[in-house]
Amino acid sequence: MTIDVPRRTALRTIGLGIGGAVLPGSVAAAESGPERLFSYDPSVGELPENVAVNRRGTKYVSFPPLGEIRAITPDNRTESTLATFDVGDGTGVVGLEVRPTGTLFACLVTFNTSGSDAHGIWRVTPGGERSLFAELEPGTFPNDVLLDGDSLLVTDSIGGSVLRVDEGEVSEWVADPLLEGDGSAGFGFPIGANGIAEASDGTVYVANAEKGRLVEIPRTSGGGAGTPRLLVDDDDLTPDGLAIDTRDDLYVANVGLDTVVRVTQAGDVETLATADDGLDGPSDVTFGTSRGEQTELFVTNFALLSEEDPSLVKLDVGVPGRPIHP
Repeated sequence: MTIDVPRRTALRTIGLGIGGAVLPGSVAAAESGPERLFSYDPSVGELPENVAVNRRGTKYVSFPPLGEIRAITPDNRTESTLATFDVGDGTGVVGLEVRPTGTLFACLVTFNTSGSDAHGIWRVTPGGERSLFAELEPGTFPNDVLLDGDSLLVTDSIGGSVLRVDEGEVSEWVADPLLEGDGSAGFGFPIGANGIAEASDGTVYVANAEKGRLVEIPRTSGGGAGTPRLLVDDDDLTPDGLAIDTRDDLYVANVGLDTVVRVTQAGDVETLATADDGLDGPSDVTFGTSRGEQTELFVTNFALLSEEDPSLVKLDVGVPGRPIHP
């Protein structure tokens, strides 16, 4: 099916503007408060949604309204445009991931609107050359991406599923009611599966943004998806991007409540930073990789609802991130 969604509506779909609630669970101090690295101008569409970090410490940040990916040097001092996409009336470029070779993969949501680049997963070289890796059906919403050997696992927020994506080929890896949204956010279609991360034993974790769930999906012996089960189910959670540390604790960009939280394997929730610490609609979290940054969590302040303080910040959580590359 084809879904005609204005850019502003589709962008709000990612942000899920649910506010006014208090996240239950303890409040834990991070090693230090968030440090601002870059501030952006919302009046020109500089709303950062997703961040990926390569093994040398270069950060890549997506800006959906601009259809733009920017690269930030490992010293966090300089940024430049790596690639730009024609998004038409779609949402733009959202989820990012990068291979050890430096090849970047980007989720582009355009709904195949007239004159736009193809809706699907794009490959971007370190030099900024773009090529379509796999086109997706217009009725999908590719939101985040995880490396899975030579393949990719991509969350489909509308379909409530995770897709396996190879070059030019797309198949369903798992679909389950736990990953489905219910349309309660009021956008005319459900928004379920969102951020995705993998634990040391191969278990895959997926955020269900609209239903406030963190879902764990064990692997079968052949690498397929086992039966999904709930880790956390909380109406006051609005989970977007996920990261994972060496203890297999999850870090969640809680976009609707302006917090970053840590979730243990037991399902305990700790708030690490809030709006009082400078968070504004955080939509993604990713660990640093270079020396001195392994315990730093890089956070995109999407600022979708306020359009006041979009930025990229880093937060020292005291535990190194799990290496993202096999």
